[in-house]
Order: sequence, then structure tokens, then C-alpha cells
Amino acid sequence: MHVTDTLRLWCERWTERRLFARELDTLPDETLRDFGMTREIAYQHSHRPFWRA
Repeated sequence: MHVTDTLRLWCERWTERRLFARELDTLPDETLRDFGMTREIAYQHSHRPFWRA
């Protein structure tokens, strides 16, 4: 795997995680409960730096 492939992969993962984090912030509490999450845990996940995913 070349360096450019690695960078592209990191960029794609970062993009996916940011989109998921934005969605997580907008989910209703009932849906979060279905996932076994509280609003506080969802906030922590969505505001975590991408390198700590």
C-alpha cells in the first residue's frame, strides 16, 4: 500500500466518522436508547477527535 492510498483511506474514514457524528447529534432519545446510548454518550462520541475513533 502506498502512502497516497493510506492518506486516501484516512480521509474517507474521517469523512464517514464526521457524517456519523452529525447524524448522532440529531437522533431522538428513543433511537439512542435503541442503540443503548444516552444523550451524554452520543455527545461524547460525536465530539471525540477523529484519531480517537
